[in-house]
Amino acid sequence: HDVVIREAAEHGLHIFTEKPVDENAEKIVDLFDVCKKHNAQLCCGFQRRFDDTYKAVAEAVRGKKIGEPLSASIFFADHPCPPIEFLLTGGDIFMDLSAHDVDYIRWALNDEVVSVYATGSSSDERLKEAGVHDNATMVMTFKKGTVVTLTMSRCATYGYDQRCEIFCTEGLASVGNEFANSSVISNVKGVHQSCLKHSFPERFDAGFATELDEFAKCITDGTEWPVTMEDCIATQKIADAARLSADRNEVVML
Repeated sequence: HDVVIREAAEHGLHIFTEKPVDENAEKIVDLFDVCKKHNAQLCCGFQRRFDDTYKAVAEAVRGKKIGEPLSASIFFADHPCPPIEFLLTGGDIFMDLSAHDVDYIRWALNDEVVSVYATGSSSDERLKEAGVHDNATMVMTFKKGTVVTLTMSRCATYGYDQRCEIFCTEGLASVGNEFANSSVISNVKGVHQSCLKHSFPERFDAGFATELDEFAKCITDGTEWPVTMEDCIATQKIADAARLSADRNEVVML
């Protein structure tokens, strides 16, 4: 988003952008510096921070309502499956899928990642030949000792699958899936529910709306955006480390 961010900042406009701000930490710092020079806020959107369910779980963990965090398990399966052309040209799973959950778990745990191990597989021969994973797992170890597993897939046939469980010394906090509708049909053949919500616009529609409301407050009231430059850099470095780990098949220290 480099060109658009620079042009908007030079006109003194506040900027809301989806992740990533840019493709590496150095470029992210440079863009934040450009915006600061022109007194423009650069607001990067990580929608889980604005989703009511994700927020409630994070607040329970950050507020020590269930003790100290020990481990977490996150599952992200995309829907619908992106076309093979997208995956081959710009669909790196670590750069494209991991960012939202990486930012969220850092925020929820109020802690920093010290090491990453990642591995993946390719379900299509064309992806394998190009070295592109469409299924992957990251294991992140945090400074205070929490171990977090993030499993990702490019294609869930049953809808947009987004789950998170954080296990603590005094309890468990979890984010469950949302269904397309809440109907339950029971008959002699079993108990039946709808598929999950179709994709991210349906699952996070309220979160996206809240993001825009908060961005408007930044413009009208001068409030500070909750996602900092440091948050953006940390998330980018973790994604970079995951990709490097998968390439080398080794743990990467941060």
